[in-house]
Order: sequence, then C-alpha cells, then structure tokens
Amino acid sequence: MMILVLVAACAAAPPAAPPGVADHTVDPAFVHGTDRGDVDRLAATVVTDVQDYWAEQYPAVFGAPWRELDGGFFSADTTGTGTAPPCVADVRDLEGNAHYCATVDAIAWDRSALLPVLREHYGDAAVVVVLAHEFGHAVQHRAGLGEDAEPARLEAMADCFAGAFVRSVADGRAEHLRIDPGQLDGALRAIAVFRDPVSLQGTDAHGSAFERVTAFQEGYARGPRGCTEATRTPLAALPPDGPNVPLDDALRTDRASAFFGNLVGDRWTPPVVQSRPGCPEARGPVGFCPRPPTVVLDRAALAEVHAGTGDQAATTLLAATFALAALAEQGRPTTGPAASEQVVCLTGAFTAAQPGLTRGDLDEAVTVVLESDDVSRDARGENTLTGLDRFAAFRTGALGGARACG
Repeated sequence: MMILVLVAACAAAPPAAPPGVADHTVDPAFVHGTDRGDVDRLAATVVTDVQDYWAEQYPAVFGAPWRELDGGFFSADTTGTGTAPPCVADVRDLEGNAHYCATVDAIAWDRSALLPVLREHYGDAAVVVVLAHEFGHAVQHRAGLGEDAEPARLEAMADCFAGAFVRSVADGRAEHLRIDPGQLDGALRAIAVFRDPVSLQGTDAHGSAFERVTAFQEGYARGPRGCTEATRTPLAALPPDGPNVPLDDALRTDRASAFFGNLVGDRWTPPVVQSRPGCPEARGPVGFCPRPPTVVLDRAALAEVHAGTGDQAATTLLAATFALAALAEQGRPTTGPAASEQVVCLTGAFTAAQPGLTRGDLDEAVTVVLESDDVSRDARGENTLTGLDRFAAFRTGALGGARACG
C-alpha cells in the first residue's frame, strides 16, 4: 500500500511538474468505478503497459506464465460516497492511497486525493511509479514471495520491481509510455515522499527515503531478476530521528574539515569560510570559489533549507563544498561530470560517518540530493547530473565510504 504523506513538499513550493508521459492514452472503461476522466486515462494507460511488461518478464524471471489480475482495477473518488473498492470498508479509507488487495487480486487507487496530487507536485511519472509498485505486490503474490517475509523487505522488493519497469519505459520498450531524465527525477522525489515517518518504529514499514530510492535504483539498474533478493541496507538500523539543531550548529565546519582533512592528509588546508558576496562561480545556498579555496554561505537561503527540509540538508550542502575543496587540495579534477559525481559520493561518505546520524538526518540529505543540483556543482558552479545520478553517487559513498568514491 502507498500512503501519501507530503513531508518533503509542504515546506516549500515544489519544482514545476514535468510534462506528461503517455504518447497516447488507453480508454479506462475496464476500470471499475472509473469516471473515464483524464486521471483514470493515465492510470489505465500505466496499468496496461505494466501488465504487458510482466507478461513478458514474469516467465523469464519465475519460469511460469503471467496471469492477469483476477479482480482487476478499481478507481475511487474518496471525496464522494461511491462503492468502496476491495480491502477497505469505506471509500474514504482509501484517501490518499493506492493498494494491492491480495484477497481478490486487485489494484485500487484514489483518483481524487492521490493521483492528481502526484501529478501536480511530481509529474505523471510519479503515477507510473506508484502503480508499478502496487503491481510489484501482485508479482510477489503470484510468485509466493510474501510468505514469512518482513513487510519492509516486501516493500523494498516492490520498489525494485517498479524501478525495473520504469527502466523499460525509459529505454523505449513500453507501448504507450515515455519517461525522460527530468520526468524520472520527479518520480524519485515522489518515492522519497512516500516514505515512513522517521518516528515510525512498527513492523508495517515502507522504509526510509534512502531505503526506498535504493531499492528502486537497484531495479532500474539491474532489472527484475535481482529484486527477489532485495534486502535492507545497514543504514536501515539507524535510530529514527531527533530534533533539529540550530542552523549555526548545522553549519559547523570543524566536522567537515576533520573528515576531509583526514582524507587529504598533511596537504589539507581548510577552505576559507565567508558570507556572500563571493566569486561568480559560488552559486546556491553554499558556493565554492576555487582561488583561493573559499566556501561562500548564503545564510538567508540556508535558513530556508534548514526550516523547510531540516538541519542535515544544510549540513549536506556545506559538506559538498568541502568535498570539492578536498579534490582541489589533492590536485584532482574539480570540473565536469566525473568531479561532480566524486563530490556527491564523498558527501555521502561524510554523511554516513557522522556520529549520531539518524534515519531522519539521512532522509533530509537524500531530499536535498534529489531536489537540488547545488550539491553537485563543480568548481565552475556547473552541474550536469540528474537526480538519479546524484543519488547513485551519494549512495555509493554512504554505503561504501570514501574509498568507494575513488
């Protein structure tokens, strides 16, 4: 089940939603309860292409033919008094949700308070991801993968299956759908939003933003075969969360200087830290001037980041500029895509190495990595990485440490 909790988008206006993903849409007449409107046309198009995908992939992965959903698909208007879809007693129980109902083998979605919100904030690709995730649960049910598995592992597996399907769309193999990198970034932000509240410690968990995007990325990169082995990362064991520290504490440079100084060694000279104005290359809330190496703070912008996303988001932006300074001290390239990837990777390594790190902190870092190219600007102030690229590099450093960054 997906539960919409707009934890990352409510503090600030979201980026403009990317354009639609459907070349042409499918008539939703086969959907129970449909109003045959634009939202259900998109949903019908998505589930049609996902069915086609699993009709091809399921036999190859599981050695058995794919069986279409016995119970079909249900669209619900949770603002009205219509008939409740399967697995809920009242139509309002589905508000803001989509789910797979194993008892009748059906998928249901809220066309009034879920799919339109996703489209507005994150684009049509977010609808693709959500419905592909629910199909992932149908795959598990058919393959007998749900027995005795912990809920978090099942959710990770469904995210992985969704990533595998989205990759097929991005590669042009779907009949109706197309997704470009900008649209995919919107979908990744939606996955991060569909995370468990960091205070949740129960067993019915979808996982943190880091866990969810990691699972999606595994499927996107490797296809559906490896998804059955999806497990949670070691960072899933972090404590839930704590209160935000003040902005000045979030911007303490001694921790970043110690971490990156340890990597560089005796050659390390910490960059100068100053408030704006800085050089032309110093853009965003935290910028970098290469000569001499200087970290430039825009405290007003950082205060907005701190208030809107959290203390670790501000710390992450600061760490990225120290990572760039470390590359400069080592005489390594500081411009271009490879340098940007190293910056984000080292930022991930720094984040995971912080004492007292919580799942909430990690998710704040993930949010800024997905939403802001400021974390991957090179010494010219330029960025060519997508959100997927940035998260891949951040994850490499967070799980493998600085050595994994080269």
